[in-house]
Amino acid sequence: MEAVPLLISLIALAIVSMDLALSIVWNRRARYTWSRTCVVFTATLLGAVVAFALDEYSYLAFDGTVRFVLHLIWEILLVLDSTFILSMIPFFCNWVIARPIGKGERALAFLAGVLYLADSIIWIATKNAISSIFQYAIWTLVVLYCIIVMFSEWKRIMDASVRTMCRTMVIISFAMLPIVVFSMIFPWLRGISISVVSLSYTIAILVFLFIAIAHLDASSDQDKPAKDGISFEDVQERFHITEREYEVIALIKKGLTNKEIASELNISVNTVNNHIANIFAKTEVRSRIDLLNLLQEASW
Repeated sequence: MEAVPLLISLIALAIVSMDLALSIVWNRRARYTWSRTCVVFTATLLGAVVAFALDEYSYLAFDGTVRFVLHLIWEILLVLDSTFILSMIPFFCNWVIARPIGKGERALAFLAGVLYLADSIIWIATKNAISSIFQYAIWTLVVLYCIIVMFSEWKRIMDASVRTMCRTMVIISFAMLPIVVFSMIFPWLRGISISVVSLSYTIAILVFLFIAIAHLDASSDQDKPAKDGISFEDVQERFHITEREYEVIALIKKGLTNKEIASELNISVNTVNNHIANIFAKTEVRSRIDLLNLLQEASW
């Protein structure tokens, strides 16, 4: 039973290594600003899994002072790595679905990281059960935030691979909830629960990257010449504009009204209004004139 967390963590290690390799390939082929961040995220995740696996191995292979010292080293590294991942998850979630993250949300993400780090230091020093529960609670709240964001933006996510990723993450999060709750109640389950949760999410990331790369192979839309002088790559790179929003921008540049845009794209006027509101928020403009001036200044 004691070797189970190590076995699961080794499987997670193999999968997250593939995640990192695929994220590097995808970064070289995709034209998203956050694709570089995906490499950093998966590399950091790999570091966390390595630290956890080494900690589990040290527990089984050594005893006495050696085990204590090694456990302390791996635990400190894991806490630092986990703090960075925890703070980064809200940003990564919003980048993936092309949603601007507000200043308040940024502050809360950093606050969650600070609270987790402080509580983890208390846990290392005292092994207080309440501190351990608080660690789980912070992670649960951050994941819950991401689920709420995904649900609220679901209809606006145009990329099929991103929609699949969001659906998968939501299902996994709800499936893992009982394991997390039981781990709070029964401390002896925590090693196994961390391994299982890590394995589940690394598999989800692997699936997403496979689908995303396959989508790049199947679609040549981003490789086509820019329409009307507007480059989708430039707009997406700078403002995380979706393909549908890009089409709306192109029609705005042509001078079409919201009703005409709706007719051209075969969508409702309310949907057009939502797209334009998102475009204004992402480009930080307040009117069509400001948007067109921004396009002209950028030579699009």
